[in-house]
Amino acid sequence: MTVYMAVGAFLGNLVGHLALMPIALVKSVSHQTETLSAITCAVVGAVIGLTRYANGGGARSTWGVHGSAHWADARQVKASLGGPVGLIVGRENRKDGQLLRYAGPAHLLTIAPTRSGKGVGAIIPNLLTAERSILCVDPKGENARVTARARRRLGPVHVLDPFGICDTPTAAFNPLDSLKPDSLDLAEDAGLLADALVYDPPGQASDAHWNEEAKALIAGLILHVVCHEEPAARNLPTLRRLLTTTPAAFAALLASMSNSAAAGGLVARAANRHLGKSEREAAGVLSTAQRHTHFLDSLRMASALERSDFRFEDLKAEIRSVFLVLPPDRLNTHARWLRLLVAQAIGALARSPALPDQPVLLLLDEFAALGSGLITTR
Repeated sequence: MTVYMAVGAFLGNLVGHLALMPIALVKSVSHQTETLSAITCAVVGAVIGLTRYANGGGARSTWGVHGSAHWADARQVKASLGGPVGLIVGRENRKDGQLLRYAGPAHLLTIAPTRSGKGVGAIIPNLLTAERSILCVDPKGENARVTARARRRLGPVHVLDPFGICDTPTAAFNPLDSLKPDSLDLAEDAGLLADALVYDPPGQASDAHWNEEAKALIAGLILHVVCHEEPAARNLPTLRRLLTTTPAAFAALLASMSNSAAAGGLVARAANRHLGKSEREAAGVLSTAQRHTHFLDSLRMASALERSDFRFEDLKAEIRSVFLVLPPDRLNTHARWLRLLVAQAIGALARSPALPDQPVLLLLDEFAALGSGLITTR
């Protein structure tokens, strides 16, 4: 039993010095490791290290010159993971070994190569047993196909599957539905959406100036859409339409926005910021904004963003299950959709005053695809 714990205990003590979010979270990230034993080391040992850190450590918790990681013994495993409730992180290393469950506040991380058992070993068991609301990033749709029926016994299930790989009608979510023209938080909410949309994967980062100005332009256009478009058109496909209109129509749009008093003058301010740029700089900013919203040209994606079948706040009011399904071959081009919805979910859950019996569980497979900068990585 003890042979599985050393590496993870070190990781746990290290991670224990990071701030912990209040929402329980299981993250699964594909990464090259030697064997499946590394999964058990990282997950189970990290939990033990985090628990020891939170409880003050023990005799060997003081950080030394070479750290304090050590082999966990049976007593430590039982104290940290031997309870009858909590998230399933493994099983004791014997034929009749009991399930190991973690009921603490920390995040759990599973690292292993593709097709090495992350889903069947960590994600699906928790989807089948966790009597709480969940948000599951499900790249292949396997988790939804296997567990949706069981999850429906607990409450409503929403499978957002724009590309139809689960062979069921897709649910939809419009991030702009939560933005209200008279809200004091409208500027911040629009900025959050722009920040999620403007993202360059590692190795493809462009000059920060263009990205920051593209965020400002997108946020300003979102404010315009929320304040001036008809309710049925207040969505991201409308944003994309405005960004890709003719030069003459875009100039007319900016002129109209500059005379708007909506959102305390923020719509006009966004337009004036763009109008004040040189022709060359303005063209570069517009081009960057168009690049980051290119995925919205997909008819499938537009359909999944035009309306809302649920609110993320509902996950704290009653047990609900939300699956975000995106095929692996679409991750490079459409990861911004996942990033956008995860950002919306975390923001909505953090703001909701409801206190459910069990915190909402986020299962973020392919976590690296969400990119840096989100609250999940801070």
